[in-house]
Amino acid sequence: MEKSLRVMREAADAIRAGSREVRRTRVIMKIRMRAMAAILLGFAQMGSLAARAGEPEQPQADWAAFRPLIGHTLVYAKPDRPGEEKGVFLRLDGTGKAATRGPDGAGEPRPIRWMTTSSGQFCVTDVGTKLWDGDCGWLSIDGLTATLTPASGPVWPGRVLEGDAWNLDPSARSGDRLAGRAAIEALVGNTILAIGYGSADAHRAHYLMADGKARRAHNDQPYFNNWALLPDEKWSIRGPADQLCFSGGGWKEVSCSTVSIAGDLITMHYEKYGPVHALLVKGDARNLSPAAEIASRKKADALVGHSILLKAADRGAKTDSTLYFMRKGSGLAKRGDGAPVPIKWMVQLDGKLCVVEQPRDFRDERCTTLAIDGDAVTLSAPDRAPIAGRLLKGNALKK
Repeated sequence: MEKSLRVMREAADAIRAGSREVRRTRVIMKIRMRAMAAILLGFAQMGSLAARAGEPEQPQADWAAFRPLIGHTLVYAKPDRPGEEKGVFLRLDGTGKAATRGPDGAGEPRPIRWMTTSSGQFCVTDVGTKLWDGDCGWLSIDGLTATLTPASGPVWPGRVLEGDAWNLDPSARSGDRLAGRAAIEALVGNTILAIGYGSADAHRAHYLMADGKARRAHNDQPYFNNWALLPDEKWSIRGPADQLCFSGGGWKEVSCSTVSIAGDLITMHYEKYGPVHALLVKGDARNLSPAAEIASRKKADALVGHSILLKAADRGAKTDSTLYFMRKGSGLAKRGDGAPVPIKWMVQLDGKLCVVEQPRDFRDERCTTLAIDGDAVTLSAPDRAPIAGRLLKGNALKK
């Protein structure tokens, strides 16, 4: 089958991302991200923080001390540097901005990474620099007071300031902050994307529609960016505090939270669980709408019981590939004069066709954008010339 689908593989090469080691790390991260999901109503994005690429994966630390910092500024001082303070603005994905203020003025904001160690220490380091003990300490927060305790030496006193108090990150200006009904209304027609704390990997998505319905999907496979729809839900605004409430679908009871938005950071505060964070992405960013689902299903239905013949203009007939699509995602594929081999296939919500040899698992690199116009078929991927084909009636492998 490796040879049978070579044309499709070449069309999708540009989708490949990351080395084998980075992929292995993502698998570990995904497994750990699931462990705490049930604690925060199935929507919260709990996950181990990713350190910089190439750094060994670390066990999950307790998040109770860290969640209140997301979207806010931690300011702390080291006793051995009198008159100097460091301010750090923390973004959900483990990035942020930092600056140092001292007797000689303030330095320019610089990009940082924040993370935790296996022992639970909170670490902040400049991007591109190696982590060392002086970047880390055990963090405790009591109201607006913060304390960092390094492994050795005196305690670093600190405080928490609301939002981007030092104006370190232009994307999170306090003037853009929304709360209550205004924040909820800003979610309508857009996507709430849940990612792991300190990670760029998304695993939950909510799409709120103007008719009071919401569509939720999950993406739990580390190598395959595929969004699976869950039963439709309802959303509403309730109570004097203008809480966003979800019901129906997978919710056993009504779940409500207050909502605020600063830049692209959504904070949903649950009375029982505290703050839960997500990202605001414009529009139907994960193709969860009924229209996207209908278009995907229509495209899949057009393939069932029929075949695609793929021809590359610079190749001979011996390299032609024929794919026959059967019901329930099964099928056959043949390259040139080779024998047909069993495959499985699917059309994703974004319109991509994914094909792999049985019994292999789906992978992103086995998916290409599929366009059908009459009996003309086009497969395309970024930075690659489109591959043209024909949609043939019935099982072309028998002809």
